[in-house]
Amino acid sequence: MININTRFLLIAVLIALIGKVARAQIAFVEDQDIDKRKANLAGRKPLYLPARCPKHQLLYPGDQQKQNDWVCDCAPATLYYPETDACYPAYRQGPCEPGQILVLYKERIIPECVRNPCSRDGHFMIRDTCYEFGNTKKEQNPCPHQEASFVLGVNPSNLMVDCVKLSVQLETRISDTEEAPPEYYVDVAEKCARGSRLMAQGKCP
Repeated sequence: MININTRFLLIAVLIALIGKVARAQIAFVEDQDIDKRKANLAGRKPLYLPARCPKHQLLYPGDQQKQNDWVCDCAPATLYYPETDACYPAYRQGPCEPGQILVLYKERIIPECVRNPCSRDGHFMIRDTCYEFGNTKKEQNPCPHQEASFVLGVNPSNLMVDCVKLSVQLETRISDTEEAPPEYYVDVAEKCARGSRLMAQGKCP
């Protein structure tokens, strides 16, 4: 016969597992005002849903009034690479060989691996000096307005290396919601953007 302490322990573990599974199935709607380019005709917004979409992807709505017309696609500042059927952050090693980075040239639809002059993932060369993406230290940050937390990164609107505002997301022990990581730039997510899976597969108008 199972004693009372063991029974309570089993119930507590079961409740924790049910809670974790339930949270994994919840989609989080971003509550910022998203203009029509970033939503669809019905006003539905992209979601961060890690239980359904692979890493570096968001769940984008379609323009049909159906429940099943949502599609997983690359988050802003990431690129779809057909050979692996996955999305990776732009200007990072991703699926490339060591010493290379994944880039999408302006005239192209499919990104390609090119040599990284810095030879270190997460670093980018500007005027013969290598800088680390997201580094806030003065000597490792080529951006003006450092006091306003601008750091070297990828501009999610044009997929170019630029000075972008550093997003800080604080997690607390009592936080029970799962939010998109700052580098997903959900507030500027646009369906069929350059570098997206839909664009590479020719499914965009």
